[in-house]
Amino acid sequence: MRTAGAREGTTTVELALVAPLLILLLFGIIEFGLMVKDVIGLNQAAREGARSASVGATPATLDNRIRGSAATMEGDLIVTLYERRTYDDDAGTWTEWTVLGTSESENDAISRDQIKVTVTYPHKLVTGKLFAGLADNPEEGTITLQAAIVMMRE
Repeated sequence: MRTAGAREGTTTVELALVAPLLILLLFGIIEFGLMVKDVIGLNQAAREGARSASVGATPATLDNRIRGSAATMEGDLIVTLYERRTYDDDAGTWTEWTVLGTSESENDAISRDQIKVTVTYPHKLVTGKLFAGLADNPEEGTITLQAAIVMMRE
């Protein structure tokens, strides 16, 4: 016949086996939630940059707009790329993507050009080495997040 002490020992052993899995799951949920927050922020920043570029903002202005709209991220770590391409009516195709430049006080895209804003950010894992195997850069403990938005120049 089992005693109450034996059952308490079984419960302790079961808890010792299950607790690490539950803790790992909890930290995974937290890490994933923070990563999704950064992805949403990056998408918002890229959308803001593309919207500003579509009305003629220069690349320097775009940098400020993007960093301002990604307030929860470290602005110095955000990497941006601005490109444009033109539709060739004669060939019926788009040209290759080229770097967006400046022409006087606006960007050099012409009306009906497509402008692509790509924003990249190294998301720092808050769990440190726990999920470092999933990281792009395990030494730094970061996963590279990227968002790109294409809009037409007005």
